[in-house]
Amino acid sequence: MSISAELQKRRAELLNAESKDPLQVFYCSFAAEKFNGAVILKAHGPAHAHLLCCEMGLNPGGEMLAFPIPTEYIPPENFHDRLLSMQEIQLFWPDAKTIREHEAEADARA
Repeated sequence: MSISAELQKRRAELLNAESKDPLQVFYCSFAAEKFNGAVILKAHGPAHAHLLCCEMGLNPGGEMLAFPIPTEYIPPENFHDRLLSMQEIQLFWPDAKTIREHEAEADARA
């Protein structure tokens, strides 16, 4: 799938802006109708994290949510730079849930 010239320009602008930021450990979650997996990696920002996931062949499809992980929650290195299942994520974050699970719990409380 090719991306438009406008989207390529915007992506280049984002990557340029993020390149000034320090490397951080990011959590990148992929989902469409269901959770497709997550990747933990070092990046300068969300756009850079997405680019790295694609370059490493670790983009399983769907929308990506990316955010930096606070230092005290960074998992061991053996969980970095590969596609993780929910079961693997729960090995280091036992209470981890998908957004749909959080939404269902919120609906049940309402």
